[in-house]
Amino acid sequence: MVSVIIASFKEPKTIGRCISSIVNRKYSGIPASFEIIQVSPDAATLNAGKKEANKYRLGKKYIQIKDPKKGKPYALRMAFKKAKGDTFILTDGDTYFEKDSVKKLLEPFENEKVGGVSGRPVSQDKKDNMYGYWGHLLSDSAHDRRVNTKKLAKDKEYYISGKTFFPMSGYIMAVRNMDIKLPSNALSDDAYISYFIRNKGLEVAYAPKAICYVKYPTNFKDYLKQKVRSIGGFTQLKQMGIFKKDKQSRSFWIELKYTGFVLKYAKNIKEFIWSLFLFPTRLFTWIAIFWERSILKKDMPKSGWERIESTK
Repeated sequence: MVSVIIASFKEPKTIGRCISSIVNRKYSGIPASFEIIQVSPDAATLNAGKKEANKYRLGKKYIQIKDPKKGKPYALRMAFKKAKGDTFILTDGDTYFEKDSVKKLLEPFENEKVGGVSGRPVSQDKKDNMYGYWGHLLSDSAHDRRVNTKKLAKDKEYYISGKTFFPMSGYIMAVRNMDIKLPSNALSDDAYISYFIRNKGLEVAYAPKAICYVKYPTNFKDYLKQKVRSIGGFTQLKQMGIFKKDKQSRSFWIELKYTGFVLKYAKNIKEFIWSLFLFPTRLFTWIAIFWERSILKKDMPKSGWERIESTK
């Protein structure tokens, strides 16, 4: 049985498409035995999810949990306790899957050594502006890192980690049902789960044909808020002592190694200029991360959930 866990906050306009792209079996390739667990703190998103579930007559296959607005990690912990599946698929309510993505995401579990699988986030934004271009550049660079830190399984379409790996993406990932000790204040829950699985002696796979479409920030304020939390979460993970079998996979110095990728990614002069602008932006981001995590010692915000408006 597969348990699909959708964590969503104030996303009534997108949760329906997310659910539809997963429960439509002819489209997604999801097994007959599945359940959908939607965890949301707000009534509007819960109502929108229920409406979509009724459309597909999911009945008892659809479960709602109203979380106390303590953040996504807390919501995931609630869902983990409720889920009955042997495998969990985790995603967000403001995304949607490409055709056959569920099927492709589950394929690596045929290997008993695989404990988690990441799909491929792809930007749904247009590349005709700087932030839209950055969304494609950064998601494609993550794809490049996952491919180059794993080995292609023989006669398969997915990659498996060995001595090195890159964390899974919280936009589209699947894990075996295990007792995941996810801290409720984890800023990068997907990275924590990835390292947790590796520390258990299991491998993390990458299924690039399991595609999830994502909207990225379209202004500097939202970009900074999202990146300081997600990337800055690695500073917190270091403090949690999760880096045991594997070293930290994201830092300012590691990003510098991808300078060539950023410059070569551009296809014309305009895109090359946008690539150049990314460098001071990322430098400022890392300075902000150092200030908030190392100097101010900021943790999970009191409100728990942080809404990035321009990604909705």
